[in-house]
Amino acid sequence: MKLRLVYLMLGTTACLLLALPPGERWMLPCPLHALTGLECPFCGGQRMVRALLHADWATAYACNPFLLLSLPLPAAWLLCYFLPVLPQRLPLFRRICSVPAFFLYLTAALLWGIARNL
Repeated sequence: MKLRLVYLMLGTTACLLLALPPGERWMLPCPLHALTGLECPFCGGQRMVRALLHADWATAYACNPFLLLSLPLPAAWLLCYFLPVLPQRLPLFRRICSVPAFFLYLTAALLWGIARNL
């Protein structure tokens, strides 16, 4: 049941991103960027996902290279969440879905956020 709801939400979001016209008027604003003018590590994520749905890899990379290159990690975490037997059977997923890996990802995101604003 939980997995079906996630599929429904992802499918609906993908359809909306494909159907909406290009431009930034309809995108959700980043609260950090709106308040401070600084870009957070995930700024450009919505434009990146829209570019990926249109198979435009160059635009997706230009929108947010960190998020694009690190996309397999959150995907693996979702797999580990919805298929808890996966880390038990595959040692690689045990390492990827560990707490230290999560904090390493957050540290990398923080460093990316600092670097992109320098």
